[in-house]
Amino acid sequence: MFRSALRLSALVSIIIGLVLTATGLAQQSSSGSAVHVAPITGAIGPATTSFLTRSIQDAGAADAQALIVEMDTPGGLVTSTRDINRAILAAELPVVVYVSPPGSRAASAGAFITYASHIAAMAPGTSIGAATPVDMSGSDGGEPAAPEGTEPAIEDAVDDQEREASPANAPSSSEAMRNKVVNDSVAYIRSLAELRGRNADWAEDAVRDAVSVSASEALELGVVEIVAPNLDALLAELDGREIELQSGRVVTLSTLDADIVRVEKSVAEEVLLIITDPNIAFLLLNLGFVGLLVSFYNGLEPITAVAGVICMIVGLYALNTLPVNYAGAALILLGLALLVAEAFIASGGLLALGGLAAFAIGALMLVDTDVEAFRVDWWLVAGATGVLGVTTFLLLSYGLAAQGRKVTTGAKGLIGMTGRVLDWHNGEGHVQVDGERWHATSKDDLAEGDTIKVKGIDGLTLIVKSA
Repeated sequence: MFRSALRLSALVSIIIGLVLTATGLAQQSSSGSAVHVAPITGAIGPATTSFLTRSIQDAGAADAQALIVEMDTPGGLVTSTRDINRAILAAELPVVVYVSPPGSRAASAGAFITYASHIAAMAPGTSIGAATPVDMSGSDGGEPAAPEGTEPAIEDAVDDQEREASPANAPSSSEAMRNKVVNDSVAYIRSLAELRGRNADWAEDAVRDAVSVSASEALELGVVEIVAPNLDALLAELDGREIELQSGRVVTLSTLDADIVRVEKSVAEEVLLIITDPNIAFLLLNLGFVGLLVSFYNGLEPITAVAGVICMIVGLYALNTLPVNYAGAALILLGLALLVAEAFIASGGLLALGGLAAFAIGALMLVDTDVEAFRVDWWLVAGATGVLGVTTFLLLSYGLAAQGRKVTTGAKGLIGMTGRVLDWHNGEGHVQVDGERWHATSKDDLAEGDTIKVKGIDGLTLIVKSA
């Protein structure tokens, strides 16, 4: 019986192995005809970088013909954009950026990523451009930094030698820094344009003057190579194109009947997307601090302490991936320190008020970027400041109330209690208080059976009075 079961299990194992092997071979034989499609929506940040880098690696490992990036973005962080472009430039397969569906845009950081792609495509009703960096903090956005209707004085400073030589007309440090960032961005996008054979002059205009164009205009200007209404039309346009990779290998696409493999975000990437939202990161830091504060006031209660530490670690990790303003972070820490100090220094609430003000100002300064999606919402700052204020007030009130509360343990706990006289002679005797026999003295004239109240205690003698 045992041998028969053993033979049957071995036969089943062999059959399962053959099926899995055949399935793997079938997937390998068809992988060369597959095209992977990865969507990018919203602001470009650390989560987008992780997802797209992994998508390029997985597509290359699966021997896919190409990776198509469906893009709809208002812009994002410069550091994340450059990381994505490095992955695209080093890819072992063609990367196609497709601004889609209709109504989408490749603004700011999206324009840089489009220019880095091997083939750039757009759907009708989409736009591309507005690539002017708007601050010096490692981010870029979709709007120029100069006020509308004015020109940044970059060319003027170069052309007018007399003004450049005049100390009175020298550009300010902020203007000089902006010129530096703009010129660096211009050089970067022109190098991408020259690498891919696209319109470098328009790319420079997109950075300097924040110009944008529609899909048809982009095709006419040589900004993109393809305008396709949908993914099937794009695959038909890609069919037969030859693309040279960075390694020098030339790939001829055969995408007319290619299988489409949709790339989904992993659980880790979804979590990273959530926690790298600056509002979530800021909220985690606050929850962590409140948890530690509550644990401290409850005698280092372990559950809230552990939860607080976890929240703070995750929040700090998320902020580490964002362009943090360290002055803002220092103000937050100062504010929290002042809130804690209020519990030990009698300041009449001045330390707490100063701490809340420092906390709120630091929170608004925390993420140093003009990209809307990566700024801390001021409503959240106001709510967190209010919660911290209320929490601090309640904890301090609890502490003050505890200090004024009557002692209920030890010898001092007897003060205020009533009892009965057991025997009395010449101003002293014995009384029974709280079920115990005590020696007592009193200025009152007492007798056996009288009710007394404890006024104080001197060593092991109670000082009582008639009740």
